[in-house]
Amino acid sequence: MNSAILVMAAGFGRRFRQSGCGNKLLAMLNGKPVLQHTLENAQATGRPVFVVSQPSDQAIHQLAEKASLILCSSQGLGESLAAGIRACSDYDGWVITLGDMPWLQTTSYLAVIRALETYPLVRPVINGQPGHPVGFQRQFYAELSSLSGDTGAKRLLQNFPTHCIELEDEGCLLDVDYPATLSGKETA
Repeated sequence: MNSAILVMAAGFGRRFRQSGCGNKLLAMLNGKPVLQHTLENAQATGRPVFVVSQPSDQAIHQLAEKASLILCSSQGLGESLAAGIRACSDYDGWVITLGDMPWLQTTSYLAVIRALETYPLVRPVINGQPGHPVGFQRQFYAELSSLSGDTGAKRLLQNFPTHCIELEDEGCLLDVDYPATLSGKETA
C-alpha cells in the first residue's frame, strides 16, 4: 500500500503560548525541538512524510526541510487535516499524527502502517486508551478532505468500525500541551 505520514503542525498551541513559552513545536527537548523528534521518528519509517504548517511559521518550515511541506492558513485541526489529505490525494492511505508527539516511537508508526494494509481505519490503543497515529485508507478521502473546524477526524472514528491495535508505546498518548510536560521527560 502506498501510504504517507501527515504531521499536523499548523495549530496555535494556545495553552503552551499562554504560559509565555512560545511555540511548543520549537520548545527544546533533549537538545532538539519537539517537532524535530516527531519528524525523525516518522521519517525513520521510510514512508513519505508531509508537514502541514501555517504559511508564516518559517521556523517550522526550516525544521521540515527533509519532509514535504503543505502550507495551510488553518483555523483548526479539521481544516489542516483536510488540506493535508487534499495535497496527498494520490496515496492509498494516510497515517496522521500531531507535531507535538515527540515520544511516539517509529515502531508504533510501522504497526499502524502494517495494519492499514488490511483494515480501512486503524488506531493504536495503549492500556485501554486510544492514541496516535491514526491510519485511514483511501475510502475515507471524501470525508477527510472536507473536514473543517477544530475537531479533526473524531466523527469518523466514532461512526466507522475502527481496527484497534494494542501497543505498549506510551508515546502514542503523550503530547505537549504545557511546558511542564517537557520537564524531566526524555525521548527514547
